[in-house]
Amino acid sequence: MMKCVRTLLCLLLSSCAGLAFGSGRPFSDTIGDSHFWQTLDWSQAQDSPVWQDRNWVSYVGKQSEAETREKIQDFRLNGAEWQATLSQTPRKQATPFQLTIYTPAENTQQDQCDTLYHWAISHFGPPHISEDGSYRLPASGQSPEHRYIDRRYQWDLGTTRVTQECTGQLTVTAGVADSAHLYAASSMRFTQKEASPSLHPLILAKCTRALRLTDSRDIPLKMSDITFVIDENTGSIRRPDLVPIRVRNVLVSSDQVQFSLALDKSNNDYQIERPSGTLNANMSISGIQAGTVSGQCSLVPMLTAEPGQ
Repeated sequence: MMKCVRTLLCLLLSSCAGLAFGSGRPFSDTIGDSHFWQTLDWSQAQDSPVWQDRNWVSYVGKQSEAETREKIQDFRLNGAEWQATLSQTPRKQATPFQLTIYTPAENTQQDQCDTLYHWAISHFGPPHISEDGSYRLPASGQSPEHRYIDRRYQWDLGTTRVTQECTGQLTVTAGVADSAHLYAASSMRFTQKEASPSLHPLILAKCTRALRLTDSRDIPLKMSDITFVIDENTGSIRRPDLVPIRVRNVLVSSDQVQFSLALDKSNNDYQIERPSGTLNANMSISGIQAGTVSGQCSLVPMLTAEPGQ
């Protein structure tokens, strides 16, 4: 009888040990399996090795309207600490499952963007598209130089779309060897390909302008050309040095760009057709219609250098 009990205990312990240690494959290797993502049936994602990993625990933190986080775990990737969550999103035309890995809150003063990027290219190859909207504000008076990180990369792997995003702010003080990160956050999202929007390159717009005053039959007055950058990923308008411009009523789509730019008492409501580049605008001063602007824009995608180049 005692022999049977000991045998049963051994079997139970062996079973528990198997559940505790599983195959022993690091989580970073599991999610770095390119073939897995290329062939994943997203409707059955919850039954896959990533979703069934032994280290997931229930997520008990604050939720958002964009997603419902269900599981969370800590893990190491290329020598750095990371967190991962499994979540569902309220999508109607694609499966709702999503894996996100990101910088833990306690590590947001360490820029791990390049660490995550180089891990990704070692497993998935070069990204299909890259976008770098990083910019800087020069030092002024007693204020140090501020650099803002705004980078995105995207891989399409069969049924899966992988999107990396990096944001942050760095202060650079003259005469100080080490710059300080006020914050730096990196994330990588794995979704069904149809569930995530495609990444778009920044577009450099160079536009001619001519002004026709209200009730005027004269030849339109030539105005100075304007140059700006269209950021379809964030729905924003930027200066040529990529600093965001304070504009209102912004609409950026694949067919059209609209925004309102206020200067002193004047307001200009711009509209650019894509891909033709035809520009039209209404100009008003103190709320009174003053004239219309017409012109033509050249729209050129901006090339992004990869990290380290």
